[in-house]
Amino acid sequence: MADSTQIEWTDSTWNPVTGCTKITAGCDFCYAERFSERFRGVPGHPFEQGFDLTLRPKRLDQPLHWREPRRIFVNSMSDLFHKEVPVSFIDTVFDTMENASWHTYQVLTKRSSLMARYLRNRYGTKLAPPHIWLGVSIEDAKNAVRLKHLKAAQAATKFVSFEPLIGPVGDVDLEGDLLP
Repeated sequence: MADSTQIEWTDSTWNPVTGCTKITAGCDFCYAERFSERFRGVPGHPFEQGFDLTLRPKRLDQPLHWREPRRIFVNSMSDLFHKEVPVSFIDTVFDTMENASWHTYQVLTKRSSLMARYLRNRYGTKLAPPHIWLGVSIEDAKNAVRLKHLKAAQAATKFVSFEPLIGPVGDVDLEGDLLP
């Protein structure tokens, strides 16, 4: 958890999961991996295990202790929808976001089909609350399919991050298509 951050579009970060695995060329220059691997093997450091996927249950209730509303980037050092993160753990993250509803949460993923499936299972025909923003990152035309998954997602608030932009993405029509 970072009480503040230098990321200009958010106020804080919250990392109940850290670490990840590469799935596309968009992962090749991952800042989170570069940062965490510097500390691999440093006893007692939060990234002693480097960028290995790590669940951090002690962090699950952190947003409940922040009383002033803020925008929180969820898992700036991982992907909440990584296939090895148990659904029960994701449920607990969503429980916290729903219970600490005075904050705005920004959840960004490259695993958009898993996100869409999770939201469908959790909310059925309803939408995730509007204070939980759900988004995808798209780095090139090959991965623009994530926009299709985002459009299908049961989310009231959706966003797209075109980064790291490593190639053309083709024609992108965001007009009204992101609405549920």
